[in-house]
Amino acid sequence: MQAGPLIKAGKIKAYAIIGRTRFAGLPDLPTMGELGYKKLDLDFWHMLLAPAGTPRPIVDRLNAALRHSLADARVKKTFADGGMDLFPPGQQTPEAASALLKSELKLWGDVIRANNIQAQ
Repeated sequence: MQAGPLIKAGKIKAYAIIGRTRFAGLPDLPTMGELGYKKLDLDFWHMLLAPAGTPRPIVDRLNAALRHSLADARVKKTFADGGMDLFPPGQQTPEAASALLKSELKLWGDVIRANNIQAQ
């Protein structure tokens, strides 16, 4: 949520946030689910991806570097100032990322099929 600083400064009015939990940086801002829109309980996420078949030692090195960066206070502050909570360290693994990506692909694939969405 890059709007976080604008909301805090009173330059824009936010009514809710899309996500399963409230954002720690704006604790008074309810989630869409709390307002009755359960289908909008969606989490915002970032993911570092590598090509399929990347050797596991390289994946592990990339993951270690990413986790090291995410543990840095300046990086945490940048995310928080932008309105984003980091995943807990236990969820910052290649396995957790793979599971999240698979669930998101299923979720959005189902949405596309249910609504007959097609590329133009």
